[in-house]
Amino acid sequence: MHRLSREHAGRDIVSVGHGGTIRAALALALGMHPESALAFAVDPLSLTRIDHIAQADGTGQWRVVTVNRRPRIDGPAG
Repeated sequence: MHRLSREHAGRDIVSVGHGGTIRAALALALGMHPESALAFAVDPLSLTRIDHIAQADGTGQWRVVTVNRRPRIDGPAG
């Protein structure tokens, strides 16, 4: 996450991954022990959004925007 954020600073990154990888990213973003992230539910096809907020001194912070958000699927009109 750190490397990709540096290499693509200011751009959106979309990643598709397994639940374990998503939990690891959440642990990193929240400064949690990796085993603690097992408490997060990560359903198939769900969305997790983590933003990197860059600071002027080259450092940054992570912001968890959403975890395990289900897709909205609209049916046919009428």
